[in-house]
Amino acid sequence: MTESAVLERPNQPLRILEVDLEAPRAGEVKVEIGATGVCHSDISVFTANLPNPMPVVLGHEGAGTVVEVGTGVTDLAPGDRVVLSWLAQCGECFFCVKGQPQLCETAGVAFSKGALLDGSTRYSRGGRGIYQMAGLGTFSRHCVVPARSAIKIPATIPLTSAALIGCGVLTGWGAAVNTAGIRVGDTVAVLGCGGVGLSAVQGARMAGASIVIAVDMHDERLDLARRLGATHTIKAGGDTAKEVRAVSGGRGVDVALEVVGRQETIDDAVRMTRRGGQVVLVGAGGPDVRVSVPAFTGVVMTEKVIRGSLYGSSDVKRDVPRLIGLYEAGLLKLDELVTEVFPFEKVNEAVDYCLSERGARAVMRF
Repeated sequence: MTESAVLERPNQPLRILEVDLEAPRAGEVKVEIGATGVCHSDISVFTANLPNPMPVVLGHEGAGTVVEVGTGVTDLAPGDRVVLSWLAQCGECFFCVKGQPQLCETAGVAFSKGALLDGSTRYSRGGRGIYQMAGLGTFSRHCVVPARSAIKIPATIPLTSAALIGCGVLTGWGAAVNTAGIRVGDTVAVLGCGGVGLSAVQGARMAGASIVIAVDMHDERLDLARRLGATHTIKAGGDTAKEVRAVSGGRGVDVALEVVGRQETIDDAVRMTRRGGQVVLVGAGGPDVRVSVPAFTGVVMTEKVIRGSLYGSSDVKRDVPRLIGLYEAGLLKLDELVTEVFPFEKVNEAVDYCLSERGARAVMRF
């Protein structure tokens, strides 16, 4: 048994319930969650903008301690601190072998079904299965996950900060460093400065961008963006593309990173990118959000590249240790991204905080 925050219907308060938790099967581990972030994707499931079967334990950005391992698990042991990845990259499928583990075939199936790799879930109540968001379900005191979703970390890093690596930081930092491949001297715009966008700002700074323009509607987030490496900030609401182009010499930026997933910000990202530049789409937009660009005059004549970035094009076994190293060296700011901490019992307050678009990241601590 364990306590989990269960979403039974969209837009309804989560209920903290005692649920049955099955022991880990072969290749799985049981983790005691120490902290979990509240991500925009959790909110998208909560509001039904991102489809997911119900009832479900939300949460896919967590860190904790291994308490039990299933058969065949040799690289983790009880007592190990871990960050959890919502893509259990297999390392063996077509995409993993091609160097695109973010597109892992087996992990993608689990993510879409809200289940583990075998299509089943380890949570249940009254004999009825409860789904695990992204194959994790970290809004719970304990969860059972694939062992390859758990990446060992030093015991010295606070779990409230480490949890953010599992989604927001990998997604944003990776979009800048891995997907866009930002180079020294590049000009970059980041549209949206929540946890993902602020991580993208940091990635652009570390990659050597000469100008990093942060765009958001909220002054609090823009102030934080400056502290984390933005050279310029623009408050959204006016002609954002025109303002960004003015800062970047009139031509537009080399790279525009869109992390909101809204039609207007995607359109702005395309408009503010120079000829020959890159538009990188990160945000989880709804089904009606489209990329509408004339093929010849908008793409051929401009040679703009418009591409998506899933999970920051990350190889979690490679990138989580990289990010830990950058944090330990003082180069990657994680503590500053945690702008509000809630106890698990106040899960619905944490959800409301995220819905309000305040701060960078709300974290629940157990």
